[in-house]
Amino acid sequence: MKKWTKRKIFKFIWFSAVIIFFAWNWSTFQSRNLPKDTFENSNKVTVLKSKDLITFQADTSSDNLNIIFFQGGLTDPKAYAPLCRKLAENGFTCHLIKMNWRMPQYDYKKTLKLFKLDSGNYVIGGHSQGGKMAAQIVYENPTLFKGLFLLGTSHPRDIDLSSLLIPTMKIYAEKDGLASVSEVLENKNKLPKNSKLILLKGGNHSQFGYLGKLLMDNSSDISLEEQQRQTVQYILEFLNDNKNGI
Repeated sequence: MKKWTKRKIFKFIWFSAVIIFFAWNWSTFQSRNLPKDTFENSNKVTVLKSKDLITFQADTSSDNLNIIFFQGGLTDPKAYAPLCRKLAENGFTCHLIKMNWRMPQYDYKKTLKLFKLDSGNYVIGGHSQGGKMAAQIVYENPTLFKGLFLLGTSHPRDIDLSSLLIPTMKIYAEKDGLASVSEVLENKNKLPKNSKLILLKGGNHSQFGYLGKLLMDNSSDISLEEQQRQTVQYILEFLNDNKNGI
């Protein structure tokens, strides 16, 4: 049996630490602690699944607004299912897009094929990198959407939406370690001029979804449930205002 030299021991420990780190980091992007009824049908919501999306169909008239939601980069799309379900329970059908390789920046354009967007009945939004790509698709197709909402993102940074009239809301969190308050405010002039910015006190980046605590994010001062409750409330207010013609 070969003896373990100091060099071999160091290499073994180093590679083991790297594997453990990446395994832990990947685990934080997985959905967790979802409410038990998240994917169950009810008298208010019907859940439909396909290769490209999970739809939470609201039991309301078909002329109400539809929501398209983009997941964050690398995150399990199911982490946003509780939020989408809450919106559907309040009358707004929500389509949660499943991006190939979990990368919205490479797969966001399939939305143009999945929906009849020229009906003028869609609001689009997303979290983190999903918010970036929601802004991007509005930039590329400024007449197709009736509203835009962004969660936990400093975008738009590389594009300028300030000339657009689309109703827009951005919710950003006080303890967000990936999209800090200063970064959000630095780029606010690139949003449409009628945009509404809402600071979620005590919230962080990770709790916009049912995720682990992501690398470089800060600890939150409020619970996951409270951050989700406030986020849903603000989105519903935005949607109801939008429906009534803001």
